[in-house]
Amino acid sequence: MERRNEVSYEWERAQHLRDFHAGRLSREELCDADFLLRAAAEHHGVDMHKACPICGQGLRLTHWVYGDALGRRAGSARREQEIVDIAAEGLEFTVHDVEVCPACRWNHLLRAATVYALG
Repeated sequence: MERRNEVSYEWERAQHLRDFHAGRLSREELCDADFLLRAAAEHHGVDMHKACPICGQGLRLTHWVYGDALGRRAGSARREQEIVDIAAEGLEFTVHDVEVCPACRWNHLLRAATVYALG
């Protein structure tokens, strides 16, 4: 499996945090993860070994898959091995990596990339 056309949203994340600390964004505006996103983080996500920038609790990394070729699997959270298995089917699709804090509901898209099988 290989990723290409990767887009990083780290700069946007840093800007949101600067705006929060400067009082230009409220906690409610940043910490808006819905039930589905939090549940996916708990059940499919992996511990990032990194503290939430808002509350200090542990962050979880969740992978979401998108693409017409995925059929009913599109728009769902998947574990890394599931992504490898789907790519092995010869499908090309997009993966969004989202960090989520289940405690305070902070969430941010970290990166998006097109995934495809090698060779």
